[in-house]
Amino acid sequence: MEYKIIKVFNNNVVLAKEKKDEVILVSKGIGFGKKIGDFIKANANIEKVFHEHGPNDKKLKEINEMSLKIKKLTHQIIEIAQENLGVLNENSEKMLEEHIEFAIERLRMGLTIENPFIEEIITLYRKEYEIAGIAREHILNEIGIDIGEEEQGFITLHLCSARKNKPLTEIMKITRIYKECLEIIEHELKTPIRLDSSFNKEFFRLLKFYVDTMHNYTSLEFEMKEDVRKRLGTSFKIATKIAQHIEEEMHISFTPDIIAYMTVDMHKLMQMK
Repeated sequence: MEYKIIKVFNNNVVLAKEKKDEVILVSKGIGFGKKIGDFIKANANIEKVFHEHGPNDKKLKEINEMSLKIKKLTHQIIEIAQENLGVLNENSEKMLEEHIEFAIERLRMGLTIENPFIEEIITLYRKEYEIAGIAREHILNEIGIDIGEEEQGFITLHLCSARKNKPLTEIMKITRIYKECLEIIEHELKTPIRLDSSFNKEFFRLLKFYVDTMHNYTSLEFEMKEDVRKRLGTSFKIATKIAQHIEEEMHISFTPDIIAYMTVDMHKLMQMK
């Protein structure tokens, strides 16, 4: 037996047809990537099935109301984001709406949301994080759920993706690489660096500048690069390792001159540690 999808409410809830009856199917991820007309097998690990009449009518009403609330507040969030961040990707509203639905469903099911890059997100994408904070307030006021700092971080990544018109996976990859570059410094200096330190914030700002503007400085020359390499050995070693890691992960080429400039900046940062 199969269910034919009539409507996808969110990633975890769909309205479907079973022979002549309409039913609500509830299960984690059941609606992900699905569209009207798709089929779901009856033995597909469905957690709950609500049939017509009785509790189903009430359940359908609850789901519809929640879906409309999320749609409305997502539209408000996108409007605020566009006012503060500029033009966003045309698909950003739909993607954010689906993400918020999924996050709320997880939180209502008692599942925790963990974000391994939260400190990096707060430092790297400050403006987007502030807008995500407004989204967090809207969700709390409209739905009565505090999504927490870590989910606020994931909404930040969605906004950053929409602003830069890059896939979310690419934004997450860049964030991971920045985190790994900081770990390279900690390994070389054999000391941990506080995530809320001035060094950390300046380092990410500096690294972001080099990555974002590298293509503008490919012909830049640093006449004293050999002196820098000899005099600032530790900083040069760290700058070289960071450049190599970014080259491997992001396919960005750092010229010896750029690495020399990065070495000098790294040396300045070391004084703040």
